[in-house]
Amino acid sequence: MAQAQGFYWERQPAAEQIVLDLLADCRRQSAALALFEARLIRQTSGRLLDWVDHLLLRDSRQLSDKLTGLGFVVKPSSGQDVWQHPGTQLPRVVLSRRAELPETGLALRMENLSGFLQANGYQAEIEGEPFHPFRSARLKNETGIALLAVERRGSADFVPARVPAGYLHAYLSAAELWQTRPRFNDNEEQLWEDIFRRVDSMISLLDSGPAAQLVCQGERSYWLTRNFAGRLQQGRQDTLGLGIANEDHLTFRSSRRHFRKLVELFSRLGFTSRERFYAGKEAGWGAQIMENSAAGQILFLDVDLAPEEVAVDFSRQDLPEREQLGTVGLWCALHGDSIFGAGLHHLAARFDFDRLISDLAGHGVEYMVPFSDFPYLRQAFSVAERWGVDPDRLTKLVQEKRLSSEQAERFLVQGAVGSHLENIERREGYKGFNRKNVSAIILQTDPRMTA
Repeated sequence: MAQAQGFYWERQPAAEQIVLDLLADCRRQSAALALFEARLIRQTSGRLLDWVDHLLLRDSRQLSDKLTGLGFVVKPSSGQDVWQHPGTQLPRVVLSRRAELPETGLALRMENLSGFLQANGYQAEIEGEPFHPFRSARLKNETGIALLAVERRGSADFVPARVPAGYLHAYLSAAELWQTRPRFNDNEEQLWEDIFRRVDSMISLLDSGPAAQLVCQGERSYWLTRNFAGRLQQGRQDTLGLGIANEDHLTFRSSRRHFRKLVELFSRLGFTSRERFYAGKEAGWGAQIMENSAAGQILFLDVDLAPEEVAVDFSRQDLPEREQLGTVGLWCALHGDSIFGAGLHHLAARFDFDRLISDLAGHGVEYMVPFSDFPYLRQAFSVAERWGVDPDRLTKLVQEKRLSSEQAERFLVQGAVGSHLENIERREGYKGFNRKNVSAIILQTDPRMTA
């Protein structure tokens, strides 16, 4: 299997260790943080690291030299230096030159700041207006340790920004534009025209970062209506007012004829292309990974591929229809493309891997055998949510000789694999994916294998 050059993610254990050491220091000095972590583990199966937006430290030459040596790069922001490691998904480190700030602290990230304050009984003033791109609240100061909470809506800022008059109305209007779009129409070209028209309007109202956040939020909300494991876990996380700010990536499945448009859609929303995966003869499958650093979103876009297409940038050109359907193509033929009526194939979020599997089993949700099981990367799908299949789709597939009558009958009676909640645990600062094992899970989730 191949991937595009320039995206070879290496493990960064030393970079992760300095973050873990700083986090441990905060935990030792803050009783409030230690209490929150205990509740986080017990009620959500979560790891504290995965909920940290950034760490706060007083600037010093010694510390900045150490961060530089570990591969962190600096981005000046509002009188403070923001350090991030571009080869990891680790929290950022904010070094402040403002003497009035405590020497050490951290900011937790959640989806809705006021909901978090309510659920945890904090009395704190929120900086930033409702639904603005960045908001924060100072929860506690304990012996020099600052504990903050932040809410991001498509922004990488660290102070609340001024927004144009009428921003709230624009934000809510943009959210409604996406959530009310039609998903079902026999003329799928009309669906695409409507999608692009709405996205262009959202960008003109908000800019690409908040628009991207709203699109991903809307897709996740739709997926929740079709995935019990996701609803169950969101409910667990909402007991602490967190939402799903521990999201790792969203996966869209696409038919070949719509794949270029899917990539174009997210390019308009400020996503840039990262690595491309290709399985060729192993699985007849490929994927384009895209990332929007401002919105903090990563996407996995899946499509059927032919062996000879390894030599082309399949994300930028039209892919002709093929007679044979691979795993992704059949899923789309049975349910529709993810961007239309099917919705996401899966959402991946970061957890304490073993704890989540054990805890959700107690609620009746089982997990498949892990498809990545390394010290630095562990991944597993929940047992698939099975969806009913439109009889007209099955009839068409049989007529086109893409399914046998026996397979169609089984899908009609039993339904077909639909969506999953992916459990993922990253260590050693690893940002990438295990290419070979992703190919294996693609094969394992082929609807024909589980009919």
